[in-house]
Amino acid sequence: MHRSGWTLAAHGSTSEPQCRRRISGRKIGLIGKDGPCMQLAQLSIVVEMVKDTVLAGAAVVTAWIAIRGLNSWLRELSGRTKFQAALALMRSAYGLRDAIFNCRAPLVVAAEFPPGYKNQGNRPSVKEEMEAWGFVFKNRWGGVVAMLREYDARSLEAEAIWGVDARTVTQPLSECVSTLYAAIESYMDDLASEGDIFRADRDFAKKVRSEVFASRSSADNELNKRIASALDALADFARPNLRHV
Repeated sequence: MHRSGWTLAAHGSTSEPQCRRRISGRKIGLIGKDGPCMQLAQLSIVVEMVKDTVLAGAAVVTAWIAIRGLNSWLRELSGRTKFQAALALMRSAYGLRDAIFNCRAPLVVAAEFPPGYKNQGNRPSVKEEMEAWGFVFKNRWGGVVAMLREYDARSLEAEAIWGVDARTVTQPLSECVSTLYAAIESYMDDLASEGDIFRADRDFAKKVRSEVFASRSSADNELNKRIASALDALADFARPNLRHV
């Protein structure tokens, strides 16, 4: 009887706490029908799924913000590039205009002729006359050539950015330079002929002289009108891009 009582007491001491734990677990809802381990595994899976969803969403939002920022930067870069190109084009165009006007100045002062020209008071020979005027036009034309190089470079840059439309706009001013060069050559040819070319065709002589020499303010001069028209077209082309800040 003593051993039997001891055995029952031993069994009672080991099973009673386990029952309490199970009852207590059922009360707080930690144990489902499949047991506590299965429920914790399901909870872990749900947490992982939520975490992955949040991370994926954050990645999408970050990518969207990055793309918008990149597009904004590209638009800003494109606008700045066009602004600088348009400004450089107009600057070179106005510089070329001034060089053309300086080359065509009607007043030719004595300092522009080579040293010793007409110092003897005698009428210069045809060769001396041609050399003297060649000296004048060569110096005047140097300013045109320098600005034409700059203008041509800016015109090519504009064509690279805006396409063939830019060439259509930039070409007329270059053609004015070609007209002036051809007129100077005709003027020199007349000097070589001792005036025979201009005497044979008075209208041609008048046209050449009006192209070689004209004041900046001469509103009725045809070449001046062409230059002004070319600059107006360039300004209209460049103005929308000059609004960029």
